[in-house]
Amino acid sequence: MESAELSQMIVGELMRRWPASVPLLLGRRMACPGCPMAPFMTVAEAAREYGIDPDELVRELVAAIEQEPAPAGKEPRP
Repeated sequence: MESAELSQMIVGELMRRWPASVPLLLGRRMACPGCPMAPFMTVAEAAREYGIDPDELVRELVAAIEQEPAPAGKEPRP
């Protein structure tokens, strides 16, 4: 997955597809896992809402996702 595509992904979808993203978001003090807006906001929008550079967050997410073992038959890592 391209970084631009990841930045435009809905946060809820990101967390569903790649559970390794959840600890990273929580570590950044983002309440995305419990937020009612997660099904509607993109990663870039959420980053800006928290005053985080979207490109930096996407780089961190890609790194976290790459470390996550890919279950058989699931979405490949970006």
